[in-house]
Amino acid sequence: MYRKPVRIVSEATTLRWHLEATHRAEYLKWAAENDFTSMLPRDTKQRREDSAALSTQSSLNAHLVQRVPMVRYSDAGFHDAAVQWVIETDQASHLSFEPVHALQHPAFEKMISIASKATNGVDIPTWKQTRQKIIDLFKTNLRNLRKHLQVLP
Repeated sequence: MYRKPVRIVSEATTLRWHLEATHRAEYLKWAAENDFTSMLPRDTKQRREDSAALSTQSSLNAHLVQRVPMVRYSDAGFHDAAVQWVIETDQASHLSFEPVHALQHPAFEKMISIASKATNGVDIPTWKQTRQKIIDLFKTNLRNLRKHLQVLP
């Protein structure tokens, strides 16, 4: 009894290798009749090579934009920004009140930017807290100025 030599392959999908080696014509006929894409190793390799030749990976560089660093929200940071806005836009005095210009001020934009990062609401300081913060800030600035000018009290 004569045995046909068996081809041994180190592949998990030996059925496809067997179909390609011994039943290729029948498999391709069946695939064509049933509108099925051939999954034989040689055909899948050819499809991969064809698609690799046609496609090139595009770059994301055109879609990327430079982002401004995000400021993390904290009640203290928001209070400081609100006080700074009041000082810089002279909201404390009753003589000059220009709400349209105040809304365009960088200190106001900073205050809103900080508040927009809040996840649990914003704690807006009362007028007493704001007044005390302004007084404390004034005293700190005066102390720093004295230290800088080396003036004795």
